[in-house]
Amino acid sequence: MFKTLLDRMAAGMDTMLVTVIADVGSSPRSAGAHMLAGREGRVFGTIGGGTLEYRVLQLAGELLELQESRVKTYRLYPNDEEDLGMICGGDVELYFQFMRGGDERLMAFMGEILAHLERDEDTWLFTDLSNPESWTMALYTAAAPPRGMELSGDNIKALARNRGVLVKTGGRCLYGEPINFAGKVFIFGGGHVAQALTPVLSALAFRCVIFDNRKEFASRELFPTAYDVVAGDYEDIYKSIETGPNDYIVIVTHAYDLVVLRQVIARNHAYTGVIGSKGKIAAVKRLLSSGGIAGEILDRLNAPIGLPIHSETPEEIAISIAGEMIQRRAERREPRYGI
Repeated sequence: MFKTLLDRMAAGMDTMLVTVIADVGSSPRSAGAHMLAGREGRVFGTIGGGTLEYRVLQLAGELLELQESRVKTYRLYPNDEEDLGMICGGDVELYFQFMRGGDERLMAFMGEILAHLERDEDTWLFTDLSNPESWTMALYTAAAPPRGMELSGDNIKALARNRGVLVKTGGRCLYGEPINFAGKVFIFGGGHVAQALTPVLSALAFRCVIFDNRKEFASRELFPTAYDVVAGDYEDIYKSIETGPNDYIVIVTHAYDLVVLRQVIARNHAYTGVIGSKGKIAAVKRLLSSGGIAGEILDRLNAPIGLPIHSETPEEIAISIAGEMIQRRAERREPRYGI
């Protein structure tokens, strides 16, 4: 989205960034959903489709002509005064943010966002929309305070959540959302499951590193959405890579699962999962236990990998793994940054 926005501004095209900044009850999309709109209509993303999106695009077009930004709340109830014909039964608050084509300051900021997305660190985007017409934006990481925006420690703690959040305090209206999470996903094995899993995880903002001892399977042709591909030795994975506490480990090699697991099991990782039947996993755990691996370490192992949704095909297994990893990521982020 940010790349599309930057390209449009560089081409001198005005664009409206529409963001769901708050939602109450049932709504098509939650806070953090985005859509880009130009004079030609929707350009990127969605805030829910249907009648709501149709009305939003109408207003976005009007505001583009006026070159204005605005906050607007839509009530999604049947027979409401706006009569959207929707029965969701909730409210959704949207911010229509006018981005002027050719604005060098904004283009530099978009470039800064894109650079942060390549880094291995938790990153948030904060917007001060106390005055919707003269909004300011800033990036925040644990290593650097938001530049150009004065915020207290309590403000930052409230805004740096694992989801989009609107904070109204001291006469100010502030919106924060995560745009990058620290950590990579190391997928050991470049077979059918990895090929199905990688594009799913990439679309969910997980950065995937494919590791295989066969060069033909550690290839960009097979994994165009991967963050990196590594052709290495399963017997000595740490000769080629390094893993840390924010990283996720997915072992789907079949023939080398135990070999890889023995190297990673005792290290602190965000998630470690191994593919296999219940019988295979029980045997693996017995071998690891007899080799001196403590029970509390084995208890942290996600095996058989993935949520129990009776998945069989590589594509179904990929969804079950992705679901489990989404759950784990949310669990890790909330206690750390919650209030």
